[in-house]
Amino acid sequence: MAEEHRDALRARIGLAFVTSGWFREVGVQAEQSETTARIDRIAAQIRGRLEEFLDPVGREVICSVDQARKAGAAMREADVNGVLLVPLMWCEDQIVRALLGEVAGRPVMLWTFSPSHTLPEHLTFQNMLQGSGPVCALQASGMLKREGRAVIPVVGSLEEPEVYEEIAVHSTGLALRRAFGELAVGVLPFPCSYMSTTYVDEFDLRSRYGIELRYIELERVRRTAAETAPGDLADFREELFSSRAEIQVDERNLAEGIRYALALEGVMAQEELSALAMNDVMGEMHRSFGLRPCLSNPRLSGRGAVIAMEADVAAAVCMYALRRFTGASPFYTEVMSVDHDKNALLLGHAGYHDAANADPANPVRIVSDLEYENSDRFSGCVSCFKYRPGPVTVVNSVWDGAGLKWMAFEGLSLEGGWKLEGSSHLFCRLEPDVKQFFRRAVRSGVSQHWIVVPGRIMGSLEALCGALDVRFVGLPPSTGTPSSTRSASRPP
Repeated sequence: MAEEHRDALRARIGLAFVTSGWFREVGVQAEQSETTARIDRIAAQIRGRLEEFLDPVGREVICSVDQARKAGAAMREADVNGVLLVPLMWCEDQIVRALLGEVAGRPVMLWTFSPSHTLPEHLTFQNMLQGSGPVCALQASGMLKREGRAVIPVVGSLEEPEVYEEIAVHSTGLALRRAFGELAVGVLPFPCSYMSTTYVDEFDLRSRYGIELRYIELERVRRTAAETAPGDLADFREELFSSRAEIQVDERNLAEGIRYALALEGVMAQEELSALAMNDVMGEMHRSFGLRPCLSNPRLSGRGAVIAMEADVAAAVCMYALRRFTGASPFYTEVMSVDHDKNALLLGHAGYHDAANADPANPVRIVSDLEYENSDRFSGCVSCFKYRPGPVTVVNSVWDGAGLKWMAFEGLSLEGGWKLEGSSHLFCRLEPDVKQFFRRAVRSGVSQHWIVVPGRIMGSLEALCGALDVRFVGLPPSTGTPSSTRSASRPP
C-alpha cells in the first residue's frame, strides 16, 4: 500500500589521522621513509572502508599544529556530526588540541588503533613506531577527560571487521543525535495522569536532546476527520480491502475509522511530526471523537512516522530512534501476562499499531475496540494482528530524572496462531530468565511499555546509546544461552 521507509542515516564525520611531528624533528621518521609511506597507505585504506557507510571529511595524515588547525576548520565548515580521531602513531597533545579546538562541542570517537591484529616475534624500532597509536590514545584520553570532553572509545585493528561495525553504529548514533535536534513529538492532547511514569521533563528534553513537544488540540483532529473528502475515504477503503485484511466491522465504523486514520496523517504532516504520543485513555478524547483512532495507516508507516499510546513521550522518542536506526517499524507493547514454564511474556497493547508488523501467516483483522465498544458512540475500528515470528530486541524507554534510560533484552517472537483475542500482540520467549528480568526491571525502575524491533541488536543498541547520551541497561541472556545472541550486530 505504501513504499517501505528508506530514510537511512548517513553521518558526516571529521576524519583525523594524527601522528607525531617530533619524530620528524629529531630524525626518527624521515619524510620519504617507509614508515611515512606505510602510514599514508593505512590512512587511505581506512578512509576507503569508512566511505562505505559514512561521509568522511579529511584525508591527509596530520603531523603539525598548522595542519591540525586547517583540518579542524574544514570539519567545522562541513558541519560534521562528530570527529573520529585516529592516532596512527604517537602524537603530541598540541596537535590533538589544535584540531579539536576548531570543532568544539562536536562528539569525539577515539580509536585505539593497531595496524595488525597480532605482533611478530620480533619488532624493529620502526615497526614499533608504526604501531604506537595506543600510546597517543591513552595519553589523549586523560587530557580530554580533564578538559571535560566526552569521548566515545573505539578499539581494534586495521583489518578487524568488528571495529568498522562499531564505528558505523557510533556514527549513525551521532547522526541520529543531530536529528533529535529537529524532532518534534506531538502530544494529543496532553500528558496521561493515569500513568505518571510516562512523564518527561519537557524543558530538559529540549535542552539536553533538542527534542520539542507540540500539543495537538482534540478539536483540530475531530474537525480534520469530519472534513475528510469522499474521494480520500474511498481511496483508503479500496487500499484496505486490497490488503486482504479481514474486516469484521460494519460500514459505519469502518468509515469513521478511516476518517481518523486520515486525520492523524494530515495533522502530523501539517505539524511536521515524526512521532505522536496519544493520550488515548482520556475521557475527553472519546467524548470528542466517539472512538479511539486505531486503524493502521500505511501512509504514516511509509514516511517513517511512529505513534505511542498513553501519551508516553519517552516511548515515542525511542520508537523514532529505533525506526531511524533499524529501518523497521517498532511495535509498542506492554507486558500483559507471563508464562513461567516457557520463560515467555505475552506482549501487546490496545490502540494504534503499524500493520506492517503482522505475521504473514495470520491475516490482519479489523475489529471493534473491545475496551470502548460499549461506551463510545462508535464501537471502534482497530487494526489487530499477531506479530511476525523471529528474533527480536525489546526496549523500555523512560525518563529517569536525569535523562532518557533504555533497558533492553533479546528474545524470540514465537510462531503459531493468535495467542490473544482482540489486541495486537506477540508471545515472546526471553533470552534472560523471566524472573531475573522482572527483578532487574523493578529494581531499575521502568515504565510498563516495551518497544519491539526485529533482530538481535543489543550490542549495537548499547553503542547507539553512548552516542545519543542515553543511559543503557542491558539484560544479558541466562547462563547457557548461545553467545551469538550477544553480538554487536548491525541493524537488520
